[in-house]
Amino acid sequence: MIRRLVSSVAIACVVTIAATVPAPALAMQAAQAPQPAAGALELLFDQGKRLFDEFKYDQAAPLFDRLITAMAAGDPQQNAALLVQTYEMRARARFAMGNASGAEQDFAALLALRPDFRMAAGVSPRVVAVFDNVRALTVGQARISLTPGGEIDIDGRKYQVVPEGTTLDLTAGPHQVSVARPGYAPVTQALTITAGQSVDLPITLQRVSAFIEVNTTEPGVEVFLDGQSKGVTAARPSGGGTLTLADLPLGPHRVRLRRDCYVELDRSFVVADDVKTEPLALERATAAVTIETTASGATIFVDGVSTGAAPGTVNVCQGSHVIEVRATDGRFVDRREWRTGDQVTLTATTRRAFPIVTLVGGAQQPVLDQLRNDLERIFAPATEMLIYSPASAELNAALQGENVPPDWLTGAISRAPTALPRDVIRALGRRLAARLGVQGFVAVIAGDERFVATVGVLAAGSGEPEVFTISTADQASQTRALDRLSGPLPAILRPSLGIGLVDVANVKGAVVVRSTAGAADAGPVTGDVIVGAAGKPVTSVADLRAVMADLDQAGSVTLDVAAADGQTRQVSATAAMVPDLLPLRDASLLYNRVVLSLGGRISTALSPVEKASAQLNLAIALIRLGNWDDALAALGQVTLDDGPGVSKGTVSYLRGLALEGAGRNAEARAAFTDAAGAANARLGSDGPLIAPLARQKLAATR
Repeated sequence: MIRRLVSSVAIACVVTIAATVPAPALAMQAAQAPQPAAGALELLFDQGKRLFDEFKYDQAAPLFDRLITAMAAGDPQQNAALLVQTYEMRARARFAMGNASGAEQDFAALLALRPDFRMAAGVSPRVVAVFDNVRALTVGQARISLTPGGEIDIDGRKYQVVPEGTTLDLTAGPHQVSVARPGYAPVTQALTITAGQSVDLPITLQRVSAFIEVNTTEPGVEVFLDGQSKGVTAARPSGGGTLTLADLPLGPHRVRLRRDCYVELDRSFVVADDVKTEPLALERATAAVTIETTASGATIFVDGVSTGAAPGTVNVCQGSHVIEVRATDGRFVDRREWRTGDQVTLTATTRRAFPIVTLVGGAQQPVLDQLRNDLERIFAPATEMLIYSPASAELNAALQGENVPPDWLTGAISRAPTALPRDVIRALGRRLAARLGVQGFVAVIAGDERFVATVGVLAAGSGEPEVFTISTADQASQTRALDRLSGPLPAILRPSLGIGLVDVANVKGAVVVRSTAGAADAGPVTGDVIVGAAGKPVTSVADLRAVMADLDQAGSVTLDVAAADGQTRQVSATAAMVPDLLPLRDASLLYNRVVLSLGGRISTALSPVEKASAQLNLAIALIRLGNWDDALAALGQVTLDDGPGVSKGTVSYLRGLALEGAGRNAEARAAFTDAAGAANARLGSDGPLIAPLARQKLAATR
């Protein structure tokens, strides 16, 4: 009895020492002892065990001493399994050498590392009895139940515990139990173990949050939780995508899935526990658009991205999109909201493209954006010009690529002193138009009044924008602007009888003052009075011209002619198409538009006279815009004979104007001199005679 008591006291002392003293003591010993090379611990243990198995306990024990010193000096948990085995082997060696106290110390240290350790079968019963005695004095049990089951932490060591309860061997004394799990309130609890006894510890975790694992049949789906974007589902090796929404408060939540070209999907959840959805599939959301066009070499663009040649069919995602057909001579733009399942055919008639490249003013940006949309809507009916808002990315890239400032047209529109010179505007416009694939530009300055704007129109290659004011709240103002953009241009060809006509006081009709008909010809001759044409009465030259204007081509026309002797007869005269001129200055015309219109007409002219007239009038528009060199190039393509009306003298006079504007004064005088000799040439069918105008120019330059 006394021996057992003494033994118990000794073991208790050993346990106390093992808990408080060994670490620094062993560390000091380890620092003084030679350290085994890395990877040599197992080899040293095997050597000691072999000596033990050969009953060479006195040789084995020092090897185990070295091992324990080396391992205890570092992190005991790093080599815990080997350290436990070493303590066991040294305890058995010490017991065999009669050192029962040393064996008890080793068993106590072993159990401190692994309280649930049991001696293997085949170990001497006497050794087992010593071990069991130490265990009874140092180890107790705790039956811990955890709801829901999972991992707990006891003094930094992890254990798996089930709701029904798990019995754990623990060293006697105080312990700290903690549980930290996502979605649950953390638990920390003190636990005291009494050697040889068992204590119950039930733990129930309180759920405070949960997660929703969103699974989709395809990766890349954007996930919204309660209206907030949380990211996109990431691809899984097994296919599909997944995204975990963690730390969600318990209660109702709404998950919305979004992906381009798919119908959005909504799911509602009442979260009381973790949720893993089944793979969610989104339905495709597209519309089919068939584009028909007669434009050659045209390309279809959707939101600024080429999708192939036109005509063709494209599928667009549900939502707002801009569909364009781009050709060399213009564009077609359709901007609308598309719905799933729409099947629409667009007839794409291209018009010359004029993007709104600048819109400035003192208003807030939303007001300017609304003005841009209103102008695009108002100008939509224009038949020749397409005024539209280009994609910002496309416009910015073109401006940066040509190093063009965004407000490059603003000064010219406002007539500011800082406006860029004509030549600079012309060069910038040509380069920018080529980069954007357009035919001109529109710039807008918002007025002080909310609905009033100043609009500038510039054809590519022109050096001077033309400016007008429009009120988006005034229908009459809109109609006037639209007429300037798409109203019919004055005729540049007219049917002519080839005779000279004047009005004479007290004479009803158009008096013939010049005729090429001879005495034997049936046509009107000088002195005749034309009193009717094509069955309509004629009381003046204006009446006859009105009748002739109704003719759209050359051909015969019946005239009622009164001779000098008062006799009336009907004659058949031949009308020929001859050139006519646009006015050099007309506030109702947009000469930038004229440049584009006539440029296209030159290429489609059906006769030499129509082509010559188009070139001649193109030169007039270019002179009006100050494009002197281009005007001279156009005039160089025109060949007309001497004669009355629009003729060779007209061409000479216009050449003089262009040369004068270009600063080539000597050449201009030569051209005006030629024009001054053209007695019957006119500046248009009803215009003034060329010769006096040319003489005025010559007099001004002397």
